[in-house]
Amino acid sequence: MEEYFDIVDEKNQPTGEIRLRSEAHTLGLWHRTVHVYFFRQTNKQLEFLVHLRSKNVDSAPNNWDTRFGGHLKAGETYEQAAIGEIKDEVGIEVNLSSLINGLARISNKKTNKEFSQVYYYKFTGELGDLSFKDNEVQEVKWLKVDQIILELTENPNNWAPRLEGFLEILEYLTLHLKNKDY
Repeated sequence: MEEYFDIVDEKNQPTGEIRLRSEAHTLGLWHRTVHVYFFRQTNKQLEFLVHLRSKNVDSAPNNWDTRFGGHLKAGETYEQAAIGEIKDEVGIEVNLSSLINGLARISNKKTNKEFSQVYYYKFTGELGDLSFKDNEVQEVKWLKVDQIILELTENPNNWAPRLEGFLEILEYLTLHLKNKDY
């Protein structure tokens, strides 16, 4: 069943309009998404949990991605969407208090106009704790930051994010971690 989205204007203010996902994308209507970055620190090195997207997803199939997440359904808040997407995509339940609130980002493409709220989650479990029942993930693995940067530089067509976006996400998290005890 196709999802319904709340439509927002170019300033991220709700218009009161609700549209199907396909309509929002086809017509280039502004809507909202969440991105959640799973990270850990081993031997003082930052690593991100990356995943190979399913061949059946409509955006960047068979590409590696540094983030989990999705669209806000009609009536949903960013916070509710982040918690729900983590449960749907990786099968674990987290509390809002365990998420680090990150940047708000804008994607203004011809048919995909999105306001995205970024969150970070320090994952301390094992990969075996995760389950992928929504058929959006083929494989997961931890990669060190330098490995991700190398891959995004040398093989950009194999990745959903772009180097510039990842560097922005990395910079925010790095500054946050310097100011907190993680």
